[in-house]
Amino acid sequence: VNKERDLLLEQVKARNEQIADLEEKLRTVEAAAITEEERKMDPDGAYAGFNRVNFVMAVLDWQGSVVEVSSSQFLEFCSWQDRCLTQ
Repeated sequence: VNKERDLLLEQVKARNEQIADLEEKLRTVEAAAITEEERKMDPDGAYAGFNRVNFVMAVLDWQGSVVEVSSSQFLEFCSWQDRCLTQ
């Protein structure tokens, strides 16, 4: 009975090592797949070092800049239009 138990424990240990190896391979493959997908989305690598929070902050900052520029251009247009209408 002890021999069977020892044999089974060895098999369990070997299987656990195989599982750990496969999980590591899976993480490596997933990381490679994510990297490949990131290259498609960001070919210049401008956002490669960003984590999710930094990326969201960059997007919101960019969005704020776009709104600010659009508002400024709209106000300039309205000012220009008022001058044209009063002449």
